[in-house]
Amino acid sequence: MATLNTMRTKGALFLSIFIGVALIAFLLGDLSTAGGIFQARKMRVASIDGNNIDYAEYADRLELTSNVIEARYGLSTLTAEQSRMVDAVVWNSYINRLVHEPGYRKLGLAVGEAEQVDMVSGRYLSPVLVGMFGDPATGMVNREALAGFVGSLGLDGTGRMAAMWDFTKEEMVTERTRSKFVALVLHGLFVNDLEVARGVAMANNSYSGSWAQVPFSAVADSLVEISGAEVRKYYGEHKDNFKRTASRDVEYVLFDVAPSPEDYAEAAAHIETLAAEFAASDEPMEFARVNSQDRAYEGFYREDQLDPEFAAIAFGDRQGQMFGPTLNGDTYIMARVSERRMMPDSVGARQITLPLGSPATDSIVRAVRGGASIVELARVYSLEGDIVDLGVFSPDQMFDNIRDNLIAARVGEVFTFDSQYNTHVVEMTYKSPAVQKAQIATIAYDVVPSAETEYAVYIAASDFVSAAAGSRENFDAAVQAQGLSKRVANIGQDEREIDGLAGSHSVVNWAFNSKPGAVSQIYDIDGGDHVVAVVTEAKEAGYAPVEDVSVAIAARLRREKKTEMLSGRIAGKSIAEVGAMEGAKSGQFVDLKGNALYEASLGVEPAVIGALPYVSGVSKPVQGYAGVFLVGVDSTSGSVDVTEDSERVRLEASAETSLPERISTALDGQIEIVDNRVKFF
Repeated sequence: MATLNTMRTKGALFLSIFIGVALIAFLLGDLSTAGGIFQARKMRVASIDGNNIDYAEYADRLELTSNVIEARYGLSTLTAEQSRMVDAVVWNSYINRLVHEPGYRKLGLAVGEAEQVDMVSGRYLSPVLVGMFGDPATGMVNREALAGFVGSLGLDGTGRMAAMWDFTKEEMVTERTRSKFVALVLHGLFVNDLEVARGVAMANNSYSGSWAQVPFSAVADSLVEISGAEVRKYYGEHKDNFKRTASRDVEYVLFDVAPSPEDYAEAAAHIETLAAEFAASDEPMEFARVNSQDRAYEGFYREDQLDPEFAAIAFGDRQGQMFGPTLNGDTYIMARVSERRMMPDSVGARQITLPLGSPATDSIVRAVRGGASIVELARVYSLEGDIVDLGVFSPDQMFDNIRDNLIAARVGEVFTFDSQYNTHVVEMTYKSPAVQKAQIATIAYDVVPSAETEYAVYIAASDFVSAAAGSRENFDAAVQAQGLSKRVANIGQDEREIDGLAGSHSVVNWAFNSKPGAVSQIYDIDGGDHVVAVVTEAKEAGYAPVEDVSVAIAARLRREKKTEMLSGRIAGKSIAEVGAMEGAKSGQFVDLKGNALYEASLGVEPAVIGALPYVSGVSKPVQGYAGVFLVGVDSTSGSVDVTEDSERVRLEASAETSLPERISTALDGQIEIVDNRVKFF
């Protein structure tokens, strides 16, 4: 019995310990899992119709698409604007795959293998290919170049060309499927006779008459009570009007890294030495090429094309002298005449482009000089096919070797020159009279902040961050104590920079990952300046709370109540009687079209103007933007500017043009989309 009792006692203790350990392990496991879930949510770029997209997946897709765009257009890197365009392409591809394509499949819309082949090699090529391989001037696709591109995919060891082709094929299928769906919906649209009749009447009929308006201010706001219950009722009945995207309100301080007085003094000393060397140089243009911080322009100018100070050293009473150096803003400018020559303003030429060092060059030159058609020879020999006419252009548009030949050659003369990859046979077709021109060697030298100046500004920004850290109150106190000025910005979810603050992408990312009251670190922006910001308000995507929109709703309800009150005051009165009321305005209109939005005396009042076709004598009170109106129509005149057929075509074209956007809005509005891209990219 004692043993049994001992076993019970010890067993209970053991069981308690076992359960306790298991419970702790379970909790720790839950916490670990919860931490993983929390981390996954933190790294979630978006959720589209229940499909979560994490950072790594989206970043990989961005990188792939960026590489494709770079390869397609021969770019080494993308600008900030191009990167935003790539982001839009990737986002739309997700929307298409997760939202649109499932619906297309349910409808039986697909692009089969035979159709895909036809889009590449058939009679009607995909618009995607036309955009990629087409001539911008003609819209025609070079099918040989397309075939060569596809045939060379296996020769590209980097895989970039294959990735570009896979991306292009995906774009082609997406475009074709979507065009089928748009066509399907389009054939279900029609313009009815009532719409046509109304459009014709509004476009053809003109109205003359008078109006009178009593402003809303004629009723004091204090006389119109709007209760909280009325605001909430309106909010509930119109809740969809208060959907919003996420946004952040921030205040920020800009620490401008500008040259100090010491930097200006150092630059002035350097410029003095540089100017002396420039004045003594026997090769002004070569000196400018080496020493100017801006690329020296090597073209030639007529006197009337130059600013007076440059014209004076080139053609005027200061010939042979140097202009400057002068300080313009933060840039020193100095200039000398490098060369004068007689040359035409414009020339015309035709050419045949051959492989570099082609053995056929001499025989082609002899043939053209002997009277053969350069156009016919180009069809046989030129690498650019029929593209032989260069038109009329300024010789300054060309490189030195061809420019000098163009200036020296006579009309009808044939000559050759070599570019980096090709030999060109050129026939002169036109040459304007020669005029005196001058080449100006110009040096631009920017005064920039020294390392010491940059460090001093950074230290000032660091001191500000230390004082401002922790809260908006600290931020405001630091602004006040240091005598700084702060700026205000509202950043929408779709924006990637603060308006007017180039290179502030990282500040936007930070703001959308921060709570109100958070103070940022120092962020560097374009130009080397520094920014420190504080989030003052964070609005998340969804329905705006009634508290946020109550003021706007109350203003709308107040205007409607004032409309009722003012309508009661002016009902049954004449235009003249209303115009004579205290604070009222009145005017006349002549030959006002019913589809107009604006009239000089009325201003922008589409509701008032839109009422004209339905007025017989004097209208009932009409609520406008500025107040409550009465309008009277004295006469109506008609025209035949628009026919029923032309109006029907216009309405159908308008519907067709807006249809793709309307389809996207309708489809996307049926699903839940959480877009957090602004937090990451």
